[in-house]
Amino acid sequence: MARKSFQLQTEPHVAEIGDTELLLRPEVMGDEFLDMLEELQATYRDLGVDLGNVATLNAEQLKPAVAAVRRFLAEFMLPESAELFAGMRLPDRILVQLLEWVIEIYGGGSRPTGSSSGSATPSPPPGSRGSASSRSKASTRARGR
Repeated sequence: MARKSFQLQTEPHVAEIGDTELLLRPEVMGDEFLDMLEELQATYRDLGVDLGNVATLNAEQLKPAVAAVRRFLAEFMLPESAELFAGMRLPDRILVQLLEWVIEIYGGGSRPTGSSSGSATPSPPPGSRGSASSRSKASTRARGR
């Protein structure tokens, strides 16, 4: 008989920004996370924000996009931290790092990005052989000469 034990996160996640600690909810249900992520992505679509081409963005697009990111992040924070976060002025790079971290911890380590036309080609099926020679075979042949 197989047995696997699963642990629920009971302690808040802690984001340290300088001397400030922001506490995030220990657990978020998957559908709640996905609904909030879809809302953020919909805001980006509505604003015409293409994160793959940030050079074309202007302040009219960026200000509401940053506000949407801040709302998204605050949803995962405990109330006191969300209030503190609302008053913090932070560089965009910190907001982006927080966003990536939140997606990592609540998205199960995956980074959902929605549809993309620039997707990588799929990996070959398991067990298929590549055309490169084995390094160990090549070194064995070299020693045998």
